[in-house]
Amino acid sequence: MDVGQNILVVAATAMELQVVQKALVHHAGVEFAAIGVGALATAYSLTSLLKEHKFELALNVGIAGTFYPKFELGSAVVVEQEKLADFGVASAQGFQDIFTAGLINGHSAPFMHGVLHCPCLKDFPALKDVPKVKGLTVSTLLEEDVHVRKRASLYGAEIETMEGAAFFYVCLQESVRFLQLRGISNVVGMRDKSKWKITEALESIVEVVKSVVV
Repeated sequence: MDVGQNILVVAATAMELQVVQKALVHHAGVEFAAIGVGALATAYSLTSLLKEHKFELALNVGIAGTFYPKFELGSAVVVEQEKLADFGVASAQGFQDIFTAGLINGHSAPFMHGVLHCPCLKDFPALKDVPKVKGLTVSTLLEEDVHVRKRASLYGAEIETMEGAAFFYVCLQESVRFLQLRGISNVVGMRDKSKWKITEALESIVEVVKSVVV
């Protein structure tokens, strides 16, 4: 669909942003911003940007880790929902997320059953063949397989980032249409970056972004 000439593209780091920015250098009406690593930086920077200017569409681009090998390294995905990891109460009886513990109503806007959803996917037919995934936003990156598997099972997540839920939350609160597009660079827990496919992951995002905004 036609998204007009008022688009914001953000990424956690300049490295992630530059690849997409280079591909869209001749596309008028697109603003780019590296807004920082993690949920706090994302929430502050994105809110500031959306308060300063009215955008028709916000895109969050970057790399992500996958919990499952069914997603090929170097491929692109679009995130349909987000959850916050490790946000709750830990006790001798186990862990309860913030909603189950009753500290936040799981249906208080913009949450639905404690989940943040992207309502805009149906507006973009160009994304019909791009895998739709469930994202998990973390503050701590895990290396041990047992902890990685436990986290994936607990939250029903397919990919992991450090910013996605904050991006969803701000856009939903500010009533801005949005998409989170990620390239799968690694398997979660794989800290040896020589095995990551960062270049391929970012290049795959470029093609998807172009199908949306060009």
